[in-house]
Amino acid sequence: MNGRYEKSVSNVLARNMIQQLSLHDIDIDTILRRCGISEYELNRPNGRFAERTHYQFMLETMKYSRYIYESSSIQSLFNKFPELIGLCMNESSAVQAAESFIRYRMLIGSCDRCDLNVEGNRLKLTYIDDGPEELSTSALGNFIICRELLKMYLPVMSVQVSLTHVGSLSRHIVNDCLETQCLLHQRENCLIIESPSLHASYPHFNPQLNQLQKTYLEDSCRQINAQQTFVVVVEELIESLLLQQHIHNEHSVLQCVCSHLKMSRWTLNNKLQQDHQSFTDVLNRVRLKKACELLVETQKSMKEISELVYFSSQAVFSRFFRLHANMSPIQYRKKLANHSPSSVEVF
Repeated sequence: MNGRYEKSVSNVLARNMIQQLSLHDIDIDTILRRCGISEYELNRPNGRFAERTHYQFMLETMKYSRYIYESSSIQSLFNKFPELIGLCMNESSAVQAAESFIRYRMLIGSCDRCDLNVEGNRLKLTYIDDGPEELSTSALGNFIICRELLKMYLPVMSVQVSLTHVGSLSRHIVNDCLETQCLLHQRENCLIIESPSLHASYPHFNPQLNQLQKTYLEDSCRQINAQQTFVVVVEELIESLLLQQHIHNEHSVLQCVCSHLKMSRWTLNNKLQQDHQSFTDVLNRVRLKKACELLVETQKSMKEISELVYFSSQAVFSRFFRLHANMSPIQYRKKLANHSPSSVEVF
């Protein structure tokens, strides 16, 4: 589902970790600054962190990992990812619940993967992470989720866990989290669950709700694939800023973006360059999109539109539009005059 897309992780994970660490008098601001994470990115609805940012954040917080696994109840898991956990709590069997967790866990993150193998009454979940070796404690979090979910379906089960690394976590903490004696420093991360009820029908399964949940999650995954980079964060911020009256020109937009993200121009451009973009590239793309919408959805004059997308004159706007759309703004308006707003073409 996500092999050809840039890897990313939900900012819900980082936000939850920050909330827990803040209870222990830890300098959160320094951690965020070192990772180049702004409050805007951290609290952005449905926000995602690129793989490199996620790994940097995990490295910065690794020594505090003992605080992260304090709460692993179904309630706490549902609070973080209600759509995913809700579906996994409404499946036809324990095996189907595990399969749904694997299929849709990209809502949590796509920097790693879990492989599922089921043979008879034995289920094996193998966790693979291509990130820094010392961060392989992420396997523990995934195993906790899967085990907590399957407890709903399986009145009786045996659990075996093998982990390659546990970072600074003690054996006692790891064993308590999974309620079993885990094998540490193994060659692979795997969770093995055996139960005679593995394929048994779940009596509370609601098939109609299940279908609605899966349709919603499929759409969510498509949106994540399209909106997960820092570039998209900047694009969304610029779009919101263009509606504000105190923006007068490109320089004003840049100042406001830096202010909202709490970072210097150098840091902003450096992060954009990592995605092979520049601020001018992103701003021009948003300007063009907004101009196309205004040309089709309103009757505003060329002068008004040029001002709304912050060009110094109508002539400069017309040259910009012709360069990127290969036609003049007037030609574009005439071309799409009889089209619905949803058919607006952006070049």
